[in-house]
Amino acid sequence: MAFGCADSQICVAPLAQWIEYRSSEPRMWVQVPHGVITMSIKLLKELGQVADKHSLKIWAVGGFARDFVLHKKTKDIDICVEDDTAPLINYCQKTKGASVQKFNNFGTARVIFKDGFKLDFVCCRKEIYPKPAALPVVSKATIKEDLFRRDFTCNALALSLLPDEFFKVYDLYNSLKDIKNKKVSVLHAKSFEDDPTRLYRALRFAARLNFKLSKDTEKLFKTALQKKYASLLSPVRKTNEIIKFLEENKPSKVFNLIKKYKAQNLIYPNFKAPKNIDKFKTLEERFALLILTQKAPELFLKTLQMPKNNLALTHNLLKFYNEKHSPYKALTKQEINLIKTLMPKINKFAYLPCFIDGKTLQKMGAKGAKISEVLNKIAVAQFAGKIKTKRAAETLALKMIKEN
Repeated sequence: MAFGCADSQICVAPLAQWIEYRSSEPRMWVQVPHGVITMSIKLLKELGQVADKHSLKIWAVGGFARDFVLHKKTKDIDICVEDDTAPLINYCQKTKGASVQKFNNFGTARVIFKDGFKLDFVCCRKEIYPKPAALPVVSKATIKEDLFRRDFTCNALALSLLPDEFFKVYDLYNSLKDIKNKKVSVLHAKSFEDDPTRLYRALRFAARLNFKLSKDTEKLFKTALQKKYASLLSPVRKTNEIIKFLEENKPSKVFNLIKKYKAQNLIYPNFKAPKNIDKFKTLEERFALLILTQKAPELFLKTLQMPKNNLALTHNLLKFYNEKHSPYKALTKQEINLIKTLMPKINKFAYLPCFIDGKTLQKMGAKGAKISEVLNKIAVAQFAGKIKTKRAAETLALKMIKEN
């Protein structure tokens, strides 16, 4: 059977064309908070049986279907149901002891099992965008319409969970062909206009999967950049996409594509990619490096809406960067490593604690405002590498006190 089908058809491609069976039933790698485990497919079979009992159609969709085809580990599974998710959610609660986080519309819920494994449930839906970058008007739909609303063909696969066709691939939009050819392709010409966050996601998926933008998608991508659709996004939505860049295993690959497509304005005018960002593993570190690499870091920071719990490190480094004097208390190893990356030519005395403190200056005879004045001058001199020992700091301090 050919992978691509006419628009009115649903392709059901045997999974054996794409993956190996390592036992009597396929197994999948699922990433959970405490690490990576191998999870039996038994649960998904059970959900398919429950759906069949209630005359529901059910699929595992999106990133899970794509990653399964690619033999990649996946962090979560999205379950899409035509009509009603309630019987499936109730089954997980009653038979598995799972907890549930319910959301507002379309049967959307996150089911969390005792080992940390998660399933996201949602009813099939379609989206209509009233204007560029607007949030969509959403309504219930068929699986065909649901897959068409997705960002790229590689994310528009569905794996049936029904007993009589378990784990067969529903491919309506040449998804398997694009995955095989390592292409990121939009599903329609207005995709980037409808949702400019897809500009960010196109680069992110291309970098993560080692794919390339298809010829037509690349043209649409460049046109969307020229028309500045991304500027219509709110600071929150833009920040969320930048955070997702930083959460990739190798953000440098995304930044290389930004450079290739001259797409710096997706992040900030005259954006400069941070060096050695991949060696830093936490979001807080990577965000600080991203901000401090820019020529006007404070202005860049004001264009974003980053959660406050991720900003402490950035603010500490901005203070060090702006004041240009040695710190009055010891910096953390984390801060020092970032400073060395941002300022590779900095002398080692600059980030060491100031060789002298206020109590020492008091004992030397300094009083009142003179203490802070001398302390600041010593710290500045140390930052510049003019003072390299505690003795030199005390000698200079004594001289300044006597001059008063």
